[in-house]
Amino acid sequence: MMMAKRAVQRERRIFYIALLLVPIMVAPAHAGHEFGPLGPYNVSFDMNTTENYTVVVEAPTQGRTSEGINFTRHNLTVDGSDHFIFLVLTKYDEPMLANVTANAYVVWDALMNAGASKPVIYQPLIDGKPGVLGRFRFERQDLGGGRYEEGDLIVAASYSPDGREDEDGIYRGSIDCRIISTFPWDVIRDMLNTLHVQVPER
Repeated sequence: MMMAKRAVQRERRIFYIALLLVPIMVAPAHAGHEFGPLGPYNVSFDMNTTENYTVVVEAPTQGRTSEGINFTRHNLTVDGSDHFIFLVLTKYDEPMLANVTANAYVVWDALMNAGASKPVIYQPLIDGKPGVLGRFRFERQDLGGGRYEEGDLIVAASYSPDGREDEDGIYRGSIDCRIISTFPWDVIRDMLNTLHVQVPER
């Protein structure tokens, strides 16, 4: 009788311990919602990762394109323990071509400079706007300027947060958003799916 009672008590303890462990085992990966100013813009996105990271906003820089158009650039870095995301917002003094072809050139150039030979290119909506996304797996140690490691998935994306068709039917925008990342695909995919750049009203 006593042994049966102890067995029941032990089973109850195991049951309660199991109940306590269930939320831990089924808990989703840490999803950090990031929101804050980047220059005159509010930027928000989700980071669905358990990896520790910090978000660093750099001071703006100015420059001029080869066509003589002035621009201001704002940089944000998601600096993880093993991966990173660079997000660059560039505001031009004049509207620039921002269609799929223009964004494809930006993405292709970024991936080729990172060491890609045959990047895969897609044309998704990013932040509700026409964008371009490309990726490749880094395999060579002699390229990439030491930023990438063997096996890294390099993803680049580009779109215009204020893009729209002008009176001539040409898609233009004065703001360009470019992203390059080494985070795993599910992390950068979720980041891009939740990315929003709030542009000040004109």
